[in-house]
Amino acid sequence: MSEYSQIQTYIKSNQGNFKDVVKQFAEVLNSLGLDSKYFTTDQEWELLHTLLVGGDAEEQLFNNDGYQLHIRPYMTGWTPQEIKELQDTWIEVSLLFLTVEIENRIGQIKDEHKPLVWAMMEKFSKEFTESGVFFTNEVSDGRPWEALISGEKEGIWEFDAAILPEFLSHTYKDCPTEMFISINANTIFVARKSIWRTEPWLTID
Repeated sequence: MSEYSQIQTYIKSNQGNFKDVVKQFAEVLNSLGLDSKYFTTDQEWELLHTLLVGGDAEEQLFNNDGYQLHIRPYMTGWTPQEIKELQDTWIEVSLLFLTVEIENRIGQIKDEHKPLVWAMMEKFSKEFTESGVFFTNEVSDGRPWEALISGEKEGIWEFDAAILPEFLSHTYKDCPTEMFISINANTIFVARKSIWRTEPWLTID
């Protein structure tokens, strides 16, 4: 089984807004040059309880300035039945990358892919504003959001990068020394030093 790194964020959902969330995700995929054909308003709310919404979307071959990447759009649901701390159902939308393609042999993001990953995170952050956008790996997949939901302080930093809304500033006020961090009026940017080596928000337009 391939190891993935992922950009992921979470949107509170219900039967009334579910199709709007699916449509919004499809529009974001299209804007990034990815195929959104699997994510249509034919998706059924009831499938959330099986965690299978969007699970069959295939990897797409993406040309990143001459470098070929396999990217898989993904969507699933998390309900109070699966995570006891939840009061509502949340939709996770993600982009999955093959880790071996975007990282070098010592686990750092390859220079040629830094601008793409960060730009995609920024796009997610502009469109989905409820929980922050996280860049995680196979081990930390889903952990920072689960930590936020459960109030588990240690887990909130288990990501390789994040773009966080201002309302989470109190939660993320004590930044570990292994992270780059920048805070402006509306947004918190964070990136793990060992993975990125330089602040991606300073070097990427």
